[in-house]
Amino acid sequence: MTEETQVPGAAPEADEPAKDPLGFDFSLSFPQILHQLGISLLVTTYQAGRVYTVTSNGEDIKLVGRNYTRAMGCYVYPRGLLLATQNQILSFTRAPQLIPRYFPDQNYDNLYLTQYAHYTGDIAAHDVVMMDGKVVVVSSTFNCLVTMSPDHSFIPLWKPHFISALVAEDRCHLNGVALVAGRPRYVTCLGTTDKAGAWRENKATGGVVMDINTNQVICEGLAMPHSPRCYEGDLWVLSSGTGELGIVNSLGFQSMITLPGFLRGLAFAGPYAFVGLSKIREKKTFGGLPVEEKIKDLRCSVEVVNLKTGLWEGALRFQGDVEELYDVQVIPQCRLPLITGYDQVEDRQFFFNLPVPTTRR
Repeated sequence: MTEETQVPGAAPEADEPAKDPLGFDFSLSFPQILHQLGISLLVTTYQAGRVYTVTSNGEDIKLVGRNYTRAMGCYVYPRGLLLATQNQILSFTRAPQLIPRYFPDQNYDNLYLTQYAHYTGDIAAHDVVMMDGKVVVVSSTFNCLVTMSPDHSFIPLWKPHFISALVAEDRCHLNGVALVAGRPRYVTCLGTTDKAGAWRENKATGGVVMDINTNQVICEGLAMPHSPRCYEGDLWVLSSGTGELGIVNSLGFQSMITLPGFLRGLAFAGPYAFVGLSKIREKKTFGGLPVEEKIKDLRCSVEVVNLKTGLWEGALRFQGDVEELYDVQVIPQCRLPLITGYDQVEDRQFFFNLPVPTTRR
């Protein structure tokens, strides 16, 4: 196994960030699955304030970490990626054409540069997606979906019908959004309450999935649901507080598998689901959930589930200071990406992405 935290570049050693105390191990199948699919993973941890790229050569796993305060939702799309942090939404541009210039001796196959930042303030940004070229963010503080604006902290797009006012109160803990045909369609909330923090009173069974188009609840009775995702015609949801991955349909929540952690972060590639697991540190918010009663030793990991068989097939397990994850994303057709940092001096000063000049006849 290999751990790295520094991107090669022209900066002096004094600018290099200190190594984070990360340890990890993995099943033999995990690097094989990543290599077979030709993908890499992005994993965010708000607790440790890091974004990790997870790559494989077929036998070993390499993790490269970058510092981002309260790294939350991330989203990969063809032109770049998005990352939600404590008070900003960061936008990265995909620029593989710069690799030969800056890294001629490296075998990176993708490069993502921080290009701009939306300053939102602490809106408790959770999931983030791209819709018609616009950034859409789930704000738990304001209980709504929002988009970015050059003139305002954000512009509200949609809120649940039971939320009576746009105020900075976490009334229902709206947290996740799923896209259908490139547009937000489903969301997850930890309650249908309209009072600050009231969702905490019934966190073990108060969670719901809502259809944005109808503004109605389509599934209820869930334990702190997160990470709704649509994949191959099914709506997948994590019942975080019970440790279950499953689908939501006309019959309600249909569990496929129970995993040993508080589930948060879900991505798909081929026949596999990649599921983020966390330990439970903060008992006031997360204590007393069914998953704690069923499983004594919760994991912080990324687990692989075969969607065709419903069986576990591999895992990457975090050790050391990393105990909680938020999001997991797949970078398709990419075995070794490089993601630049925002608070690392060398990345901001030594990378330049210029437009390609046009040739006149």
